[in-house]
Amino acid sequence: MKKAQIFKKCIFLFCMMIVLMLVIFAMVKYQVEGEKSLPYSISKIFVISTVEGTPIDDGQNIWNINIKQANDLYIYIDKNEVTEETIKQITIENFNVTKNPAKGEVAIYRPTGELGKTYTHSEQNYLAESLTYTGASIDDLKTLEIGNKGGVISCRVSLDNLGTYISNDSTEITYDGKLLQNIGVSVEEIKFGLSFDMIIQTNQNVSYKGTITLELPAEDMIENGSGNFEITDFSNVVFKRI
Repeated sequence: MKKAQIFKKCIFLFCMMIVLMLVIFAMVKYQVEGEKSLPYSISKIFVISTVEGTPIDDGQNIWNINIKQANDLYIYIDKNEVTEETIKQITIENFNVTKNPAKGEVAIYRPTGELGKTYTHSEQNYLAESLTYTGASIDDLKTLEIGNKGGVISCRVSLDNLGTYISNDSTEITYDGKLLQNIGVSVEEIKFGLSFDMIIQTNQNVSYKGTITLELPAEDMIENGSGNFEITDFSNVVFKRI
């Protein structure tokens, strides 16, 4: 009788160990692979790299311009065809400079203007804060709204205070990447890395969080005056429920 009881206990313990191992395996697999079927996912990130300048009236020089390099990110969010959920809000947060540039100060700005002048009035630096887009009928970058069945969100990643261009040449200034040459700044000196978290929350109050990493700016910016590139491979971005 005792042998039978011992045998049953051993079988029970063995089964419990198998179940525990399967649970641990599933948890580890989820941490590595994340959600397999998201209601909404990133389809593309389009980056436009430019150079801008703020004129300073010093009463002495024809040109006195504070130079900055801007990278406008346009993040496309697509709906999974089978989902009936809609977007409640999308938040980008935890901006982290993973590789510091040799020159300039990294800043994050929200869109505030009209199309073509999207970041005209941007002043607040959101590097230590977050940006939240609310689900709406259509996209509206100015009011931080995204179509609740998918759309585009945006932010500007800027390198401020790269230098000052001073000149008394009356020739009109073109505000493009070649201005960096005038202040002796190369693309290598302004390369930097950035990561941030994206949280997609649906109308069912289910949230998914993933981390995106970028290398900026576009490398052909100085040569061509401006540059752009797009990212469509997000196999390294793992979204998990939070």
